[in-house]
Amino acid sequence: MTHEPGTTVRPQDDGTLRWGVLGATSYIATHLMPAIAATDGCALTAVASRPGRAAAAAELGRPFGAAAHRDYAALLADPAIDAVYVPLPNTGHVEWTLRALEAGKHVLVEKPMAMDEDGCARIEKAAEAASRTVMEAFMYRFHPQQRRAAEILASGEIGELRVVRASFAYRIESGSGNIRLDPDLGGGATWDVGCYAVDAPLLFFGRAPRRVRARFSRRPGLAVETSAVATMDFGEGRSAVVDYSIDYGPRAAYELQGTRGTVMVRNAWAMSGEDGVVTVLTHDGVREETVPAADHYQLQLEAFARAVRDGVPAPMPLSDSRRTARVGSALVASAAAGGAAVNTADDASAAL
Repeated sequence: MTHEPGTTVRPQDDGTLRWGVLGATSYIATHLMPAIAATDGCALTAVASRPGRAAAAAELGRPFGAAAHRDYAALLADPAIDAVYVPLPNTGHVEWTLRALEAGKHVLVEKPMAMDEDGCARIEKAAEAASRTVMEAFMYRFHPQQRRAAEILASGEIGELRVVRASFAYRIESGSGNIRLDPDLGGGATWDVGCYAVDAPLLFFGRAPRRVRARFSRRPGLAVETSAVATMDFGEGRSAVVDYSIDYGPRAAYELQGTRGTVMVRNAWAMSGEDGVVTVLTHDGVREETVPAADHYQLQLEAFARAVRDGVPAPMPLSDSRRTARVGSALVASAAAGGAAVNTADDASAAL
């Protein structure tokens, strides 16, 4: 969040937050564009594509009444747009978030916000200077099943949290042309599904680990890591074990292991139309709670739009984004060093 708490920021005279999207893909058209259009007080105003794909952008934006700009810069220059969504390849997130802030736009940027903590710090500084809101798009955090898991943990039913186990994976075929297989575009499992695997323990422990260790594997013929297993030491007997992959899946699950029981969420990516299921295991037995289906993309947009309008902190603070980037970078460094421990604590002295 970048403006003073309590200061109301009106996007336009009628209160509508007008959105532009930098990038024209079927995934964005399937999940993000409908969510923007369905969110009260938001309007999908424009889309833009890289040079040579203006026709594709126009086609994707047409069902929503969105204009198509010839390129990203033209969209940012449009004074009718208040906020932009940045779902570009990972290597473009920092550049285009900074350019959007310079143009006076609020920004919702796809994870990872940056592939190192310095990139996040640059964005935070620019957001403060522009008095604009920036948030990293971790849509899974906004599904009600995550809130329910947190409520059960806070109730003390499973005791003190000791271990988080997280597994996030789906397969990307070799030769598919997917940008996640291109090292020049920030590809690899770590900065794709790995972001979720890293974020889950950081979210529930509420801090960075003291140190991490990671081992990567690479599918033959590819130049990026495609699977990883990592451990995180949070100190005082608390730890996390995560695996993530673009070799196998689909899987998006985590467990919160407490001193008296466990909370399990087996479909953390529950899409619109899919109920969430939270399982609780204690000495009293096992129970399942069904969390009604929800569109976490739309819930994320609603939360972001409220923060912009009301001048309150974004629901995912930039401090969380810095922490996730720091840990992701440390996993890469650990794997490069053969699995050696790398310090990652919020307080450097705590890692000693």
